[in-house]
Amino acid sequence: MDEQDAKLNTESREIWDTNAEAWDKKIGAGGGWQTTLIAPMVERMLNIQAGETVLDIACGNGQFSRRLLELGASVVASDFSTKLIELAKGRTTEHIERIRYHVVDATDEAQLLALAGADQQRFDAAVCNNALMDMPVIEPLFRAVAKLLKPNGRFVFSIMHPCFNGLAISMSPELPDYAQTPTYSVKISRYLSWEATKGTAIREQPREQYYWHRPLHVLLNAAFENGLVMDRLEEPKLVEVDAAKNAFNWTNYDMPPLLFVRLRPSKNP
Repeated sequence: MDEQDAKLNTESREIWDTNAEAWDKKIGAGGGWQTTLIAPMVERMLNIQAGETVLDIACGNGQFSRRLLELGASVVASDFSTKLIELAKGRTTEHIERIRYHVVDATDEAQLLALAGADQQRFDAAVCNNALMDMPVIEPLFRAVAKLLKPNGRFVFSIMHPCFNGLAISMSPELPDYAQTPTYSVKISRYLSWEATKGTAIREQPREQYYWHRPLHVLLNAAFENGLVMDRLEEPKLVEVDAAKNAFNWTNYDMPPLLFVRLRPSKNP
């Protein structure tokens, strides 16, 4: 990580510490996309079996970590925000003997590898939900995951879809003259270039956070070049039965707001 990225990463951690309580209050134990889209898809792709050991990277307030406990897994969960880890620990009241929380920067390979512990534990699975776009560099995470997984392990991540969802898109509902129903499209003003930009995830957060957009070839090649191969990709449409219909609701758009990828350690050295 160069000096500029390191500086932004430090500021990003400060922002997440500041936003932690608002985020925890909003997300709580689930709800929204976490419940309707993210958790169900990630669970299917991970296919967790009781007794497996799972690494949850950038766990936030631990909402999905606790779901993994319900599925019978043992969990090692980490986040670079000290405040979010404190909140995660406070919300974890069941199966506490099967989970360990750590403050770890996911852009630091050595910190991630230390999660293996003194016995150099290997994990059956790893997960990172909607956090890669919050990191200035992702290569250290992919390298670490390739080393931390068992040979037949799997790593699933979800992310804002680089092609359709981000700070460089505009949602465009249109109703042509005499048309009975509107058409819904997304206008993209930037895709191939990438840099840090600021935005909000929830309206209640006191500070804007950093986002790092990466086109698909940058995102996936970073995994392939660091010891991982892809064996599944999902782009589900958002379906919210009870969602209030408005022109800017993703349920109207024939495009996926999120991308889900499953990776495995390469069998080649």
